[in-house]
Amino acid sequence: MEGEGGAAFRPREMGVGALVRKLAEEHALMSDALERAKEASKRGDISAVSRELQAIDPVFRQHIADEEAQILGLLVRELGRQGAAEAIRVFQQHQPMYRLMLKVKELASKPSEELREGGDSLAELFEAHARAEETRVFPVAAALGGAERSS
Repeated sequence: MEGEGGAAFRPREMGVGALVRKLAEEHALMSDALERAKEASKRGDISAVSRELQAIDPVFRQHIADEEAQILGLLVRELGRQGAAEAIRVFQQHQPMYRLMLKVKELASKPSEELREGGDSLAELFEAHARAEETRVFPVAAALGGAERSS
């Protein structure tokens, strides 16, 4: 994913265990920000919605870069594409989720029911996605990361 001004986000250099912990922390951070944005949209505080989404944008893009390059890379390398099929399905949600976030950011420029609905949808999609990663993808990657070091 590209950052501001077209700069690409590069995967962070850290071990799998540390990365999985960092990604889980970021899930909590992004979830909290999305919840604040959702509450702000209910109050009609459009600037707060925009501010919250703007704040998590670079976190989200870095997060995607790490997951796709390192976690998915490890799973495909160790398990093959078929063995990593569930992770691939989960990670395929990244782009639609990011597009929805951009749409909600755009809607934040004007008060509307569509903003509230978009914010609710984004928060729900993110929560389900984070839960899938933390329960079905990260544990496998962490186990393989440990096995990779001991081989």
